[in-house]
Amino acid sequence: MKKGIKIGIGVAIAAITIGLTSPLFYDVQVDEPLPVALNNIEEGLTFEKFTTMNDQEREVLVKKMPEKTKDMIMNKAATMETLVSEDMMDSETSIEIIKSGSFEGLAGHSAQGLAKIIQVGDTTYLRFEDFQVTNGPDLRVYLTPDGDVKNGIHLEKLKGSKGDQNYLLDDIDVGPLNVVVVYCQPFGAYFGEAKLTM
Repeated sequence: MKKGIKIGIGVAIAAITIGLTSPLFYDVQVDEPLPVALNNIEEGLTFEKFTTMNDQEREVLVKKMPEKTKDMIMNKAATMETLVSEDMMDSETSIEIIKSGSFEGLAGHSAQGLAKIIQVGDTTYLRFEDFQVTNGPDLRVYLTPDGDVKNGIHLEKLKGSKGDQNYLLDDIDVGPLNVVVVYCQPFGAYFGEAKLTM
């Protein structure tokens, strides 16, 4: 009888040990980290290389990139806040506000602050104040008549995901341009917009 109990206890301990060490016991989730996912697309590709590539090189990669990798790139960029703080250069020159509007986020991204088209002497600027947007890879600033970047004017790369910043509007007729767009160039994603009114 005692021998049967000992064998029964031994079998029970073995069953528990096997059960605890079995892969079925663990919640297994296979998520490739971003560096591995990027390297699978192109040998030696890193997040930093991807964000500094020219548009043509990057476009080739994006076409063969799984949605999961795009999401990982967006998530990584969102954690990397970039700060900028630009004042207007000459406080003695009169500043005229031509149009202004408030930023709102698009497609699940956050955006806030003011966009203003201002005249400083003979120079026109697009100015962001108290600005903040979810960061993304290669965000660009467009001035558009309707919010569609295809119909708009690309000004330049966004200087920072947070803070006051100025964009020179040299020889640009701002009359028909009423929507400022923050746009993720590689993935064709709209991050935020500000509708401008007089």
